[in-house]
Amino acid sequence: MDADAYLAVLEIPDLETGEVEREYLVSLQQPEVHATTVAEQGPPGRQGEPGPAGGAAVQRLAGETLSALRVVYELGGQVFYLDYRDAEHIDLLLGVTLTAADQGQPVNVQRLGAVDDDGWSWQPGRVWLGADGALTQTYPDEGYDVLIGAAVASGRLLLNLQDPIELE
Repeated sequence: MDADAYLAVLEIPDLETGEVEREYLVSLQQPEVHATTVAEQGPPGRQGEPGPAGGAAVQRLAGETLSALRVVYELGGQVFYLDYRDAEHIDLLLGVTLTAADQGQPVNVQRLGAVDDDGWSWQPGRVWLGADGALTQTYPDEGYDVLIGAAVASGRLLLNLQDPIELE
């Protein structure tokens, strides 16, 4: 056999009988080699935390660049920051963004249930819609009273979106 020749041995096991069939290949140039093996399913991993109930979180397209953990409204299949003084869109409240997104990209929005963030430092109590989609524990003195939910720990907000009440 030539010194530059390449010899490959293919071993193909028969899964039913356990016998191994061998095939030999001789090449004058070393071919690119790919190995394929028979694999089995490994043990199951631990179950993850449950996600929000069906319909409690939705995915929409960002109508503008959005940050996570901000209140948004939906219009025409796109979401935008909602402000507590925005009379035109106050009734279109969708929920709180869970992810950030550039304009035209998908954004996840939660409407109900617990939202956690280690960067928060809430006091237990009510949380309202503030300026430009911000969450606040300061009751508004103008615009609309929009209760978003309640802080039950420094980093946990239980969403319970309420209808807006116009303040006079």
